[in-house]
Amino acid sequence: MHKAALPKDELDRQKSLESMGILTSDADPELDRITRVAQRIFGSEIVAISLLDNDRQFFKSNINQPTSETPRDISFCGHVIHDNQAFVVEDATSDDRFCDNPLVTDAPFVRSYAGVPLTNPDGFKIGTLCVVDTTTRQFSTEDLQILEDLGLWAETIIALRYGARTPQQVYDDLDPAKQEMLTDPKTRSWNATGMTEFLHRELINSRLKHTPIAIYRFEIDDHEDLVKTYGKETMERVVQAIASAVTSSLRDRDVVGRVDKYGFACLMPGAREEQTSFLGFKLCDTVREQCRFTDSNGDPVRITVSVGATWAEPEAKRHSSAREILDIAASALKVAREQDIENVVYHALPIPAEAG
Repeated sequence: MHKAALPKDELDRQKSLESMGILTSDADPELDRITRVAQRIFGSEIVAISLLDNDRQFFKSNINQPTSETPRDISFCGHVIHDNQAFVVEDATSDDRFCDNPLVTDAPFVRSYAGVPLTNPDGFKIGTLCVVDTTTRQFSTEDLQILEDLGLWAETIIALRYGARTPQQVYDDLDPAKQEMLTDPKTRSWNATGMTEFLHRELINSRLKHTPIAIYRFEIDDHEDLVKTYGKETMERVVQAIASAVTSSLRDRDVVGRVDKYGFACLMPGAREEQTSFLGFKLCDTVREQCRFTDSNGDPVRITVSVGATWAEPEAKRHSSAREILDIAASALKVAREQDIENVVYHALPIPAEAG
């Protein structure tokens, strides 16, 4: 028997799974509906939504599975979470990985299996949707597409019911080393790496919840001249003031981070495309109104920012990476700074070839 290896990110995956509260929640009628539909479509004897938890495989929803959990090291589902596509075993008795598995040689006498991984809003594969039979069978391309569609349905339900975590909660769940790696020590906001990872997470969330997201890059206008006039220490305090003011003006689920010396990024999940530029100007207003300082002569110094914006629809992750989307916002920022101060420029994401 070949035991499935643990994923490389197992510690983070397990922590993310535990933080969702799904392991200790009551039975979920929406997930039960999905397993019933899967059984009607495939006619399988056993259908389950399983969660891979430490050393066990826990069945959050199941039909005809005699126990609520089985050891993880003998699970078929442990193999599924290493890939992004369906995992199929047509005849377990002739498969070297499973022929002597207790689930094959003893009850429930598994012969065929098909499962798809379930990804949570943090981007971790936490379990599977699977159909199991005690007879051998083949699965067509159409069968696997249907199973993947049902898996996406399950992911959506899981995201809606168990995936609503604020950026602060995500930060609190990180171990100290990861917190240090993903945040800027001066502003205590996310750094460039952290913002890229967070946007990746939000793109997954966007697809699961069918909601769009607005993405911004913004930078202090004329910061080179300001540094020459007032010094690096003063400008560092300005940067900290901007991070604090913008964070305070946002909703709990919005994200702001310092991505370079005088530049920031901001994510606003749920923003409509027609709101994107308006919300960019709101960022300008926040900085102008809340981030002034007084020079050595007692004169007020006006601080402004320019903004580059883009917007991602729920399926954007299929054709654009987090890094690519942030780069598009950065290109819009470059144009904004070239045109004027306190300016906002919007660049749309490229339309994928298949949609053109």
